[in-house]
Amino acid sequence: MRCLPASRILLPLALLTLCAMAHPQTTLPPDPNQQDATQNKPLTPRPVLSPDQVAAQQAEALRISKLAIINGRPYDQPSTRDTLIDYVKDTYGWGGQSRSMVRAVYSEAMDKPVEWGQDFPGFMQRVASSEGITAIVGNVRLAMELTFHEDLRYLPCHGCKAKAKLENALLAEITARHDTDGHRFFTLTPTIADFSGPIIAHSLWFPGGADPAAGAVSARFLFATRIGQHLFQEFVLERRHKDQPYEKK
Repeated sequence: MRCLPASRILLPLALLTLCAMAHPQTTLPPDPNQQDATQNKPLTPRPVLSPDQVAAQQAEALRISKLAIINGRPYDQPSTRDTLIDYVKDTYGWGGQSRSMVRAVYSEAMDKPVEWGQDFPGFMQRVASSEGITAIVGNVRLAMELTFHEDLRYLPCHGCKAKAKLENALLAEITARHDTDGHRFFTLTPTIADFSGPIIAHSLWFPGGADPAAGAVSARFLFATRIGQHLFQEFVLERRHKDQPYEKK
């Protein structure tokens, strides 16, 4: 029996392999069970609003559209409740606590007053003193704000350039807003409030006896911390310097 040459066997095998590679692969039809499982996934139903809720939303949208635009956002004149909430946040929230701690650390570094020393008890005395000053300033601001119907809330400048933001941070310490249009006017309320805390503190619990003049001089640190907070809100915390100003629809 004669053996066939290897070329006659390998050549047909190679042709069959090429044909199999060139033939397009057929895809299996999708499984209808899987399609049904995908289509039958439960969808989160949208809340159905009652006619009263729809009317309330439309009325609120109409009210906002009529508000004045202050610093790139609609200005809503604060109620007494809004003023009290802002007082609590500004005096006992992160803003007031941060200002108190910065002043306490600075006093500790400068060793003022020297009678308290630079140890831990002395630092805690400075922290307690700063907290007391912050509380006094906040209460004086609140009393004058309610008496003269002023709005001392700090409103960051949305969609403003750096120069406008800087002006807004500085003017907040010598101005307030008033009426439904939120127009800004000059007032002594922030200045009087910021001076009151250090003066009372140096008259009541600072060592060395009552010294209101020293309290008036030290008020500059309170001004500096409050302006620093405004700048932090403008350029860091709020991150509003890239926001677009509000446009009425």
